[in-house]
Amino acid sequence: MHPYFWGKDPTGDETTDPDTRGIIEKFWVTACPSSSGIDDPLINPVMDPKWPSIECAKVLVVVSERDVLKYRGWFYFEELGKSEWGGEVEIMEIEGEEHVFHLENPNCDKAKDLVRKVASFIKSDQNHSTY
Repeated sequence: MHPYFWGKDPTGDETTDPDTRGIIEKFWVTACPSSSGIDDPLINPVMDPKWPSIECAKVLVVVSERDVLKYRGWFYFEELGKSEWGGEVEIMEIEGEEHVFHLENPNCDKAKDLVRKVASFIKSDQNHSTY
């Protein structure tokens, strides 16, 4: 949900603005100073050679329209879908909202819709035991 994924090289429509990229990258280094950098698999999971072997049957990626990080979430969704993983991947984009809007305004209609979608996603997979 609103993944903080990033990487050294912009992907798709991801911003190329050096100031914006610098802010995101500085935040990462501050939050995780022991990381190997902006292509560390913790922030750029597709850099991990074993990344498509995740131990789950389904993945739901949630991004928001006005989130500068949304393109990397879309990239993850697309790459996971093309990978040898073989599971089911879904994406949900919330219109008009920013990164983690649901934490700042948990009672708004879109946050409630998001909770319903996550609950439905989990419930629809009652036969799988690993998430």
